[in-house]
Amino acid sequence: MDVGVNKAEEKLQRLSADPEARREYKRRAKALSDERSRLEDAKEEGIQKGFETGILNVVKKLIESGMSLEDAAKFTPYSTQQLSKMLKIND
Repeated sequence: MDVGVNKAEEKLQRLSADPEARREYKRRAKALSDERSRLEDAKEEGIQKGFETGILNVVKKLIESGMSLEDAAKFTPYSTQQLSKMLKIND
């Protein structure tokens, strides 16, 4: 067997026998999992924000071209009231 593999197996056996090393490994694994989860949440939030911004930009253009907010809302997943609030917040 490869010398490198043998050394890795020996180190793994030593670490797995050490309770403190196992605890540290579990803490590190949890920290990495938590970080991945935070990044995924941030990514989803960014996608949602971009989606909303895009819709609001189109709605603004429709209103500027003469369409009513009520008619523009029909082409979005939002109600007239929701769009009105969103437009006020983003102005």
